Amino acid sequence: MKLKPLSLLAFLASALSVYAATYTTTELMQRETNATVALLERLHISKKTVADIDAKEVLKTYCENLDPGKMYFTQSEVDQFITRYGTSLDIYLNRGNLTPAFEIYSLFKDRVNERTTKAVAALDQKIDLNQPGTFPTDRRKGTWPKDLADADDLWARRIRLDILSELLGEDRTNNRNEPKTKPSHETTAPVITQEKIAEAIVRLKKRYEKIKTYVTYDPQEVEELFLNAYSTQYDPHSIFFSQQSLEEFEIAMRNSLCGIGATLSDEEGYCTIKEILPGGPLELSGKVKPGDRIIAVGQGENGEMDDIVGLRLSKAIFRIRGKQGTIVRLLIDPASGGARQTINLARDQIKLTGQMASARCFEAPSGNGKIVLGVIELPAFYGKNPDGTGSSPTKDVEELITKLKSMGMTALIMDLRKNGGGLLTEAVDLSGLFIPTGSVLQVRDSEGHIEDYRDKNNKVSWDGPLIILTSKLSASASEIFCGALKDHHRALVVGDTTTHGKGSVQNIIELDRIFKGSDIKSAVKVTIQKWYAPSGSSIQLKGVPADIVVPSVFSVLPVAESDLERPLPWDSIPPSLTKPDEGDWLKAKLSDNLVNTLKEASAKRQAELPEFRTLLHSIDWTRNRQDRKEVSLSLEQRRQERSDDLAFREQVRGELTRFATTAPKVTDVKLNAALEQEKKEGADWAAKSKRLSRIRDPLEDEDWPDYDIQLQEAVRIAADWSKALGFKSEAPTNATAEATIGR
Repeated sequence: MKLKPLSLLAFLASALSVYAATYTTTELMQRETNATVALLERLHISKKTVADIDAKEVLKTYCENLDPGKMYFTQSEVDQFITRYGTSLDIYLNRGNLTPAFEIYSLFKDRVNERTTKAVAALDQKIDLNQPGTFPTDRRKGTWPKDLADADDLWARRIRLDILSELLGEDRTNNRNEPKTKPSHETTAPVITQEKIAEAIVRLKKRYEKIKTYVTYDPQEVEELFLNAYSTQYDPHSIFFSQQSLEEFEIAMRNSLCGIGATLSDEEGYCTIKEILPGGPLELSGKVKPGDRIIAVGQGENGEMDDIVGLRLSKAIFRIRGKQGTIVRLLIDPASGGARQTINLARDQIKLTGQMASARCFEAPSGNGKIVLGVIELPAFYGKNPDGTGSSPTKDVEELITKLKSMGMTALIMDLRKNGGGLLTEAVDLSGLFIPTGSVLQVRDSEGHIEDYRDKNNKVSWDGPLIILTSKLSASASEIFCGALKDHHRALVVGDTTTHGKGSVQNIIELDRIFKGSDIKSAVKVTIQKWYAPSGSSIQLKGVPADIVVPSVFSVLPVAESDLERPLPWDSIPPSLTKPDEGDWLKAKLSDNLVNTLKEASAKRQAELPEFRTLLHSIDWTRNRQDRKEVSLSLEQRRQERSDDLAFREQVRGELTRFATTAPKVTDVKLNAALEQEKKEGADWAAKSKRLSRIRDPLEDEDWPDYDIQLQEAVRIAADWSKALGFKSEAPTNATAEATIGR
């Protein structure tokens, strides 16, 4: 059955009668749209007006926001939208009229329904999985099908790809009634039988039908997608936040959320409890277990229960969260098959301790003794809650430094490899722990005004050797900290060739501040400034270069600022720091000779130690898959590729396991807050929270060996630096806390 061609204008005329009831521009949406346009025009560093923005690019971006895989629209449909609205979009935006957004979404939803129906029907037909063919690895970089015939061919190949992925994939969840099992570490792809093919087809049918639910956006969600198609024409970081998106952003910044204390997943349309966080309301109730389903949600003691079966997970979570102390009622369907029950829970603050600073003490062997080295991992530059509760990374790091110093630390490593940034003020304050006073960064606004952010506190928490471990993921506030200490000659930067390269500052303007007395819960994030290291060099695009390169797999992934659409350009301003402070306060002066000596020693190890062959092989494996433009649709070829990947994964797993047996001893050093939390919630609290928030390398799985090649080399460099400065090793004692081998 072929899709019947329909002119876009004819379709829109019929669709509007259906969408007019709910998918129309409300007064609230009009005010939000007007505010978004006005704030970007007045505050964005580029000083562009709506007339300066290419309307064609806005419409194209919006279509890509709806259809990122370019699987539903055809190129002719996108072209017709551009023809229809390309010359008048600025008028719609200035008037706060979202009609173009709703009309385009109307067609998109219809196309999804048509394609889903066809795809489900195609799965009932005989499909040859051994015929040759390919499918693009990243459809986002492709073009839309030129017509319906081209789309039919694309979908025929997509269906084959999905069947093969189901047959060969290892990431499917267990049946909810079955206990969790550890990975089997198979080294060959599974044998494919007709029974397995039939099971895969059943799963795919359910997945395709679920797509209809996932693309049923609320009018507010359509508004957000459309306004972001406009705002990101200014730069990738200027966006409109709906109420839900704003709450998610604030959770990340505060490092805590208010809810029931569980991680949830979507399993066949059911909101399913995946894990229960220790100490949260759900665990304290004692009435729910992992695998149980949440069928309905009610607000307050007597609020009506709303069925959430089939609802998108994000919407279900939005209903479950709420203000601290308020009551949420959940209708639970037990995994054990017992009777359903309704439970009342008082929402409470859930601390995301996995995103807080943590430390370890490494004992590097040196002659007959050891050199004690500290490592502090900081996953984000979080901040306190609006009511002043919570913590800050500066206070947390300062506490950990004090504890590490009491253990005899001679050098410190700040691990920021997976730190994507956060609060600028915290980056300034944290820098102040390592310098007496001085410039930390400069900020320039759209008028050219330059402000110098300085550390004015003479207190220095650590004056010894300092290494900052970075990667291509280290961004924004991480780069502020890294760039400042590099310019002050205070720290040695080790890691990927350079950091992420985000050198811009955003301000979040909550719209209820503009519309006084309103109940508007949305906001606009606008890039208002660019920031510069004390040397005057922008971090934008170029990042902070490493003094000693120890690469990671992220170095070959498209995760940098330069990989985003429409990034701001690099530039520079006059320096605020002409000569680094090298007074007597500093025990660990960095000279060119010292850096070269440490670099040569590291290069020698990277050429000789077998673990670096493992690292380079992992990077090559990641690069090869990143460079692959197409994937085969032949079952036998895919089975062989899958077997090769599994065998390589097991080879790396085995090598890392062997390396871990000779790694230095490591002692965990915990914040007082974490220790207090463990007393209440149990010793596994921090480990579980950290595991849930961890960013994994492409090869890693849940029980990956605990050996970090980059970090181990940073420890060796720190030991070399300590020895060069004449720090004496300590003889081993029995007083050392119980240690674990690994990262």
